Amino acid sequence: MLLLFALGTGACRVRQPGVVASPALSAPRIKLDAFRVDMGPCIQDEEMRKIVLLHNEGALPLEIVDLDSSRFCSASIEPKVIEPAKSGQLAVTCRSDLYGPMREGLNIRSNDPKTPLITLQLVAEVTPLLAFDMPSVELKMPFGEERTQEVRLVGTLIEKARIRSKGPAVPDVDVIPSSNRPDQVRAYRIHCRGRKAGVHGGNIIITTGLERPKEIAIPFVCNVVGTLEVSPTNPYFNLKVSGDLAVRLTVRSSQPGFEVQAVRIIDGPFAAKFEHAEDDNTYRIDVSVLKERIEDEARSATGTLLIVSNDRTEPKKEVPLFGTGRVNKVTAPSGPSSTN
Repeated sequence: MLLLFALGTGACRVRQPGVVASPALSAPRIKLDAFRVDMGPCIQDEEMRKIVLLHNEGALPLEIVDLDSSRFCSASIEPKVIEPAKSGQLAVTCRSDLYGPMREGLNIRSNDPKTPLITLQLVAEVTPLLAFDMPSVELKMPFGEERTQEVRLVGTLIEKARIRSKGPAVPDVDVIPSSNRPDQVRAYRIHCRGRKAGVHGGNIIITTGLERPKEIAIPFVCNVVGTLEVSPTNPYFNLKVSGDLAVRLTVRSSQPGFEVQAVRIIDGPFAAKFEHAEDDNTYRIDVSVLKERIEDEARSATGTLLIVSNDRTEPKKEVPLFGTGRVNKVTAPSGPSSTN
């Protein structure tokens, strides 16, 4: 028994060195000081630089196989082969021609068998050279009301800019600069008057007097909500279908005593008729396709339906009509069909 115990103990001592020298530990090991690096305050189109330390915590040399560039950032490593317990310097460079939040990722590929790919996240808040303080403006209002929104100019070159507006005029919209002097304009006031139902929009386009950016713009929309509702808003017809083609529209208004007075097709190969629905303020309009007025080789058809009513917000409402496909002029068979 004593001999067997001694042999067993000796066998355990022989296996122990094999655990220390396992292949899993005899390998390079990559480690970054941080997986997310703030590139710090930066300006649009100016270069940002950072040094990030990269360590080899393994037992064999760490080789950096590849560094992927992103849209705005790139990097280089020195040295490319890092000995055990040593570090390398990852030099990161970023340049963004856009302003606002920057979120980039750099992929680092190495011969580390456990982590062959590691991603370094690069973040920054990029200050514009000159821009508006918001990407767009949307003002929504009931018919007959007004809304106003101010947009301001921001950026590092604002003191050097000489602002001049060149955007086209939009009906019922006033775009008012904060000053009459080009070197003192710092904001614009967009004033929408809801005198016509629908969506009215445009762009504030200004020249800056700078080398870059020469122009900047901001889109705006004035959404004036009326009392008339048409559904569907964009009637569609599949011209490839055989037989008669028709779409029913529902027209209603929140205005008391609402009436549809007439409907007619302004243009296009369509016909329309209307009738009063059960609801006092609701009407039905049936729009059909006149296939005989469409050329055989045509692959689409467009038109416009005009709805005339006593609705005070949209007494004359135009509805676009659209059909696609090569017209099928074959008449669908009537009655039950049979197959052999």
